[in-house]
Amino acid sequence: MATAAHERGRGGFVTAVATSENRLALGSAPLDTLSSVPLTTRAGGSERNRLTAVVLLSGLAAPTGGCALMPRELNLSPIWFHRLDENHEPLEWDALWPLLHYERTPEGGDDFRIRPFYRRVTEPALQAVEHQFLWPLGRIRTEPDETYHRLFPFWSWRDRENDEGERDVDWYLTPLIYGGYSSDARENYFAFLPFYADIPQFLTYSRFFAVMFPLFLQLDKGGHRHTLAPWPLVAWSSCAEAEHSWYRVLPLFSRDAEPGRFDRTWLLWPFLAWGTENLDVESRDPVKTFWLWPFWGHRQSRDVDGWTVAWPFFEKTSKRDHFYKLNLFWPFFHYYENRAEDNVVQWWLWPFVGHVRSDDQNGWSFLWPLIWWREYDDPEGRTQQEWVLPFFWHVRREARDGSSHDFTKLWPFGHHTVIRDPDGRKIGGDWSLPSPWPWREGNAYGVREAYGWLWELIAGWRRGPDDNSVDVAARLFTRRVRNGKATASVPFLFNLEEDEHGGTLRLFQFIPIPFGGGAMTDQER
Repeated sequence: MATAAHERGRGGFVTAVATSENRLALGSAPLDTLSSVPLTTRAGGSERNRLTAVVLLSGLAAPTGGCALMPRELNLSPIWFHRLDENHEPLEWDALWPLLHYERTPEGGDDFRIRPFYRRVTEPALQAVEHQFLWPLGRIRTEPDETYHRLFPFWSWRDRENDEGERDVDWYLTPLIYGGYSSDARENYFAFLPFYADIPQFLTYSRFFAVMFPLFLQLDKGGHRHTLAPWPLVAWSSCAEAEHSWYRVLPLFSRDAEPGRFDRTWLLWPFLAWGTENLDVESRDPVKTFWLWPFWGHRQSRDVDGWTVAWPFFEKTSKRDHFYKLNLFWPFFHYYENRAEDNVVQWWLWPFVGHVRSDDQNGWSFLWPLIWWREYDDPEGRTQQEWVLPFFWHVRREARDGSSHDFTKLWPFGHHTVIRDPDGRKIGGDWSLPSPWPWREGNAYGVREAYGWLWELIAGWRRGPDDNSVDVAARLFTRRVRNGKATASVPFLFNLEEDEHGGTLRLFQFIPIPFGGGAMTDQER
């Protein structure tokens, strides 16, 4: 996996390659040197292969009287486009737009695409290589300690090192057949639903075992083993940690009891039920419950008082010095407060208005779920959200160190993302017009890279503090400012290179006109 992760073939579309040690002196080398440049494998740093290739349209770079005409940015879109850095290594290129695309990632990796069918991206910091095909259906990802591949919904395989340092494998062949194993044999499992299943850590259970589901089902959770045959009508339970007893024959009868904790009985479920809660010694306040659904119910103890009449029309429950809850014509009116836990106060008149406030959150909703606003704190930082669905979203996330991520969307017309470091500098982000994809972050991963060309008329990216670019569809106009140097172009008509000293305008992509005091390079002369 390490070899695969370190593999560097910039862009993956190879007809000619230039390494940092064998860079082509554009316009000064005979064309046959292109075919003799070796394809090598390197790991990280500046010594990586940069595909130039087709890449540099070597025919146009042929010497003419010792004078090189190849610019850092060449725009013959949709046939060809490339943009080179100050060392004449590729930053971006397109061939037969939108089919073939390559760009160097902000982290120094490679991102090569055959849109919309295939994408290959590398992550040097993680020594990772990822292949995406027919996205989001197909994915292959390799890291030094993990391999994952899928073709949804037919196949998935994950091989990783678990928290105990053991090899752990999980796989499925269609959603009906799946299995896995670990090198210590503690998580070996197999399932062919509905005929057989023996699965650890499935749904909320520590083990899920079934034969001819729903005829026989066994569930392990929290030291309890529940057996249902057939599910969900007939069931019984055993407990490895206490004298827990649970059995039922629905809808006739059910009983669930654990000495020192609770005792519950149902008759003709769900119509008649009674029981006692909080039987542990620490609470010293057992709660008696009775339920004749839907007509009447109560729960009573020294501190607890609860009533329901003609549920869901009226329900009230309170605990002294702890909480109070009231529902009227649920879910239309609800009120809840809990002074013992975070000072929560929540109420709503659904669907018109709702409000929640506590020590770490504050939120409002109107015409739920269309309009809502909230802000909340968690251990990682503070989040603010404003939504007018589906047309307007704003989400701002500020970390404890002062860094922030700010996302705004006016659907489907556009979106804007700004990422700042702890000093407030812009270090990342993007924007586009229009922006119809209705999700963001994890649910948007890979989508724009594969399909964004279908809808984006104009888009921009900030890849670093001093790396900002804008593109019009099909590179009809493009500009990028990087490390104080800028390039821009319009297909066939001109390209522009400039820095603080001046620049060069090239008419028809090749005829140089210096301006602003900028001198031509020796090669341009």
